[in-house]
Amino acid sequence: MTADSSRFLVYRRNSMTVQTTAAMLRPACMADLPAVVDIANACARETDGRDELTLESYTEEWRDPALNLDTNTRVAVLPDGTIAGCVEVWSSAPYVDHWVWGRVHPSLRGQGIGTALMDWAEARVAEYVEQAPPEAQVTLTTASASGHQPTIDLMIDRGFVAIRHSLHMERSLAGELPTPAWPAGVALRPFTSEQHLALYRAIDEIWHDHWGYVETPEDEGYALWLHRMTQAQDYDPSLWFVAYAGGEIAGAVLCYPAHSGDTSLGWVSRLGVRRPWRKQRLAQALLYHAFGELQRRGCTRVGLGVDAESLTGATRLYKKVGLQPVQSSVTFSKIVRSGAALTTEALSD
Repeated sequence: MTADSSRFLVYRRNSMTVQTTAAMLRPACMADLPAVVDIANACARETDGRDELTLESYTEEWRDPALNLDTNTRVAVLPDGTIAGCVEVWSSAPYVDHWVWGRVHPSLRGQGIGTALMDWAEARVAEYVEQAPPEAQVTLTTASASGHQPTIDLMIDRGFVAIRHSLHMERSLAGELPTPAWPAGVALRPFTSEQHLALYRAIDEIWHDHWGYVETPEDEGYALWLHRMTQAQDYDPSLWFVAYAGGEIAGAVLCYPAHSGDTSLGWVSRLGVRRPWRKQRLAQALLYHAFGELQRRGCTRVGLGVDAESLTGATRLYKKVGLQPVQSSVTFSKIVRSGAALTTEALSD
């Protein structure tokens, strides 16, 4: 994407349809999925050398309860019917931080398509401002592969500021793996569907200590979490490991036997330990247990994503257990309305 907007004459910007001289923006529909996945993968191969999405996984993404395709997506369609790009706006209560995901096919950059998509996305986010608490800061957040200068230039030109970096880390599962050493009084129990709500509450409590966390009403947050975690293509509850201390959840690691269609790569989706059980090497034990189970399932590698400046020091733990960065991305933010930040910025006492 580039910041060149000279070829775009935008009409009726806040309406359902946006007309430009080179393309038309319209809401996405499920029939657009193959083209959008192809665009995303073309971008991913350019920056990371491998595909980012599968059709199956992104079908579930577009079925997410928080994403209304009519109101919160747009695809850029060229006069010949080719889909050149896509943008999504993800917003949920309390509407203080809005995530924008967008892609333009690498062969179609420099035509103002990225600018038109971001114009629409920013206008859509502005419509949410009045739904946020009156005194709260409202931000728009997006990300780019580190070093992908066209996207970085576009974000900077639009007034975004780079605020964070994220890492994709991996390690081999070949050979003999360390045996987990459990803290005294802590033991794994088989996960069952009856534990979903208790597990959600424990994970949500743990996530309070993650940078950027925003508290969401439980009824909405739990429904979204349940959909995203259990409707995933590779969901396998036998790879969810929950550690208990007596009758309380002390920590958990939630894994999937594949990632982005790669069945050789096991994926750690969530890892967390509640505060009373931290600094007892429980997170390390959970990871080693997960590594062993993924190895037994046939995975030859394991990976995860992490905030590079993790408030809880997660990156140090991951390096200690053999994970190394293989990709990185930069997070950009733009203040839509000034006010008090309701997101986690530092650890509280």
